[in-house]
Amino acid sequence: MTVTAERPTIRHVAGRRMQCKDIPDAAVLDAIRYAPHTGAPAGAPWRMRWDVQAALETVTGPLPERLFLAKMRRLFAKRLVGGCDCGCRGDYHLTAECGGRGGVCGYC
Repeated sequence: MTVTAERPTIRHVAGRRMQCKDIPDAAVLDAIRYAPHTGAPAGAPWRMRWDVQAALETVTGPLPERLFLAKMRRLFAKRLVGGCDCGCRGDYHLTAECGGRGGVCGYC
């Protein structure tokens, strides 16, 4: 029988459930900035969700997927990140890289 490590479904900080506010915006933006462009065509500014989450987890430790997606939705609401906030496409980019309204993605 093989044993596989399961991803956490809940993280605790100081005795309470970890929330979006416990993950610094700067850490997520840096994770997006430095994540590899593995799934994107050449020259495209976006990074894939799993690459961004892996880069962020090197700083924060393992994060539940729902918590990661909730944090990304908060950054979309602040217009710091563009791409797909629901996770269906799974691509993210910094709005500064996109060129603003009507830039590469057409939404930022």
